[in-house]
Amino acid sequence: MRKYVKLNVPKVNIHPLRITEGWKVQYNKFWEIDPKTLESNDDRWFMFTDSLLQLHHEKASITLDLGWSPDISPEGHYLVLIVKDSDWQSPIREFTSNDYKKVIEFIELSVDQITSSWWKN
Repeated sequence: MRKYVKLNVPKVNIHPLRITEGWKVQYNKFWEIDPKTLESNDDRWFMFTDSLLQLHHEKASITLDLGWSPDISPEGHYLVLIVKDSDWQSPIREFTSNDYKKVIEFIELSVDQITSSWWKN
């Protein structure tokens, strides 16, 4: 029989992001939690998975994907991949950091640049 364990995780919001026109949010689990403030045994690490945020720009056929790598690990970092035409083997941009503010800055700048230049691709 499977046992369920209740995690001690307070209610948190997702990070607010400025997303420009043309992007569809596939999913958003980019929680307002600063990983630098968590102890290694904190249950909130279970919220740091490889599937935190995914945005898609249909006209440009570009996907922005944010995850935490390695999954659920205090030694991990955010990983942002931007891919064209679902070519996950050859991302057009890649960014890593354990600082959520830098990740937000990278995401917002990237989606703005892609939105303003999608017709050139």
